[in-house]
Amino acid sequence: MKHVVTFLVLLFYIAVSAQKAPTILPFSLENNSIYLHCKVNETDSIKFLFDTGADGSVININSKKKVPLQIGGKSENRGSNGTNTVDYSSNNTVQFGDIQKKEIQFTLIPYESANFDGVFGTDLMKGKTIEINYHKKEIRFYEENDQSIDLAGYEKIKLHMIDNYPAVESCMIVDGKEYSGFFGLDSGADDVLTIASPFAKKNTLVKAMKTIGKATAQGSDGSVYEMPVVLCPAVKFAQKYLYNLTITLSGSTEGIDSTEKMAGFFGNQFLKRFNTVIDFKNGFIYFKLNKNLYSEFN
Repeated sequence: MKHVVTFLVLLFYIAVSAQKAPTILPFSLENNSIYLHCKVNETDSIKFLFDTGADGSVININSKKKVPLQIGGKSENRGSNGTNTVDYSSNNTVQFGDIQKKEIQFTLIPYESANFDGVFGTDLMKGKTIEINYHKKEIRFYEENDQSIDLAGYEKIKLHMIDNYPAVESCMIVDGKEYSGFFGLDSGADDVLTIASPFAKKNTLVKAMKTIGKATAQGSDGSVYEMPVVLCPAVKFAQKYLYNLTITLSGSTEGIDSTEKMAGFFGNQFLKRFNTVIDFKNGFIYFKLNKNLYSEFN
């Protein structure tokens, strides 16, 4: 029996050793947003916004000279506050680290004064298990079902894909009352939390919480809109409680923020407080509090 156990341990060691090492990309955290660099077609060092809230990838139309693309036609882009018609380019190649993705379609969107060249959407993330480590400022791309990922200290949560948008169950707590629902995970947004307009209206949240100001936002569809900023006493997320969050209440009648399928969207000013592992294939996401926990909510 001793020899059998030794043999099994040896087989496990060989299997783990044979797994491909993860591809590790450094990232910068600028104004709460994650940026990394990729190669597009033959052009290197293209700066991308890492955006879990985008199901397709984008090239900033202002960077079109830097990244020569063949325009293939027009498509509809659904932004947070509306939709618009934009050009798209097909048959592109994107390389990040030793990973190469072919036949990638880019939507071309004018981001005005944005300081990035494109958006790295979930179409480029899927097919890998992804670890976002804010301590090391690294994104690690593992093979699916990789058993070497260290999940010690992480909280395992069911990952829901709602209209191809990653979301988890969460709730806000106001005066002892819980407002629960599915909340999208939008690392491409630099805010804390935006409540979808139907959920905000249904629960009269503008009266339930103290209004402390107004915020102006611009969606990828180009629309500029104003939202009230309110003080949320508490949010329960991944079995943890976070207090006194400044959140916005959408009044959108079009676009993603008008959805009735989700209660709201956590931006990266919130999400950066958790190291995260996203397992798209098996439908789970893992969160662990990190050093950003006590940074202020702006």
